[in-house]
Amino acid sequence: MKNQINQSINRFAYDFSNISQLRRNAVSGSRESIKQVADQFETLFVNMMMQSMRKAVPNGGLFNQSAMQLFTSMFDQQIAQQSAGKGLGLADIIAKQLINQSRSTVSINAQSQANHQQANMQLAQSLFSNNSSNLSPAALGQMLYQQHKTHEITQKNVNKLSLSTSLNRLDEDPITQFVVEWFEPAKQAAKVSGIPYEVIIAQAALETGWGKKQIKTTDNQLSYNYFGIKASSSWRDNSTRLTTQEFLNNNKVKIQDDFRVYNSKQHAITDYLNLLTKNPRYRAVVNAPDARTAAKALQDANYATDPNYSEKLIQIINRIETIAKNTSQKSMSGFSQIAFK
Repeated sequence: MKNQINQSINRFAYDFSNISQLRRNAVSGSRESIKQVADQFETLFVNMMMQSMRKAVPNGGLFNQSAMQLFTSMFDQQIAQQSAGKGLGLADIIAKQLINQSRSTVSINAQSQANHQQANMQLAQSLFSNNSSNLSPAALGQMLYQQHKTHEITQKNVNKLSLSTSLNRLDEDPITQFVVEWFEPAKQAAKVSGIPYEVIIAQAALETGWGKKQIKTTDNQLSYNYFGIKASSSWRDNSTRLTTQEFLNNNKVKIQDDFRVYNSKQHAITDYLNLLTKNPRYRAVVNAPDARTAAKALQDANYATDPNYSEKLIQIINRIETIAKNTSQKSMSGFSQIAFK
């Protein structure tokens, strides 16, 4: 195929079998075919340019005859063909445009890629249709411009797809999944309790390491104790004893203590709300104007012995706000409603 194409350019300009062969080659859409199509267009362009130049020269005398005009026309056509791909560089520009688009490795879908290939093929075939003599440089320029705009639109769609993919990867992140799961239940709890929903999620995240380090019972079952609430003497439901770390006089120590065991997440958050809303000690938390103030109020009320407890909560609150801003609200399904009482 390549040898046949290369040989075609060396034939006479008015060899119509050559034009027919090149038209058949253009249908294949190969790189070599596209290059030859581009060369032939440059031939047309150079020929029109030479004709315009001849019109600017006065004619007369012995050489102003129809036979001589036919000869000069054929001569100009042959010179234009021999010059194609060597002088102006127009063929290289056209070929690069077509080849780059046909080689595009990123597409929105298979149909989009097929549309690009079909558009390239139509452009190549149009140069050698039966009406090729009527194809002006302005017409080709318009066709190339449309190809360029199509490519730009495709790139924008690819960028949107890339952004969507990035958001999907974000949704797959365990931390994001934790926030998504707790978002709606925490919002419901905030409405009935006054505790900012960011604080509710932040405490659940801090006390369990974003759900990865939950308290377990002696038989290795989940306790659903997302808020690290200890089982005092007044607690009548199940509990589990384990070794925990506390701060005594700013020193971290290990102690044995009892923690409450719940039968579900709903049970855990309901008990957490009852603890904070019914104990006067946490009144400042419930009445706090924003999440960061509530976090500081929790530490002031000695919810935890960690001297950096509020700072850790605020860092997590910042992250929760970022995730909530960048995640579709439709995906914030969460678990079932809270039975607050």
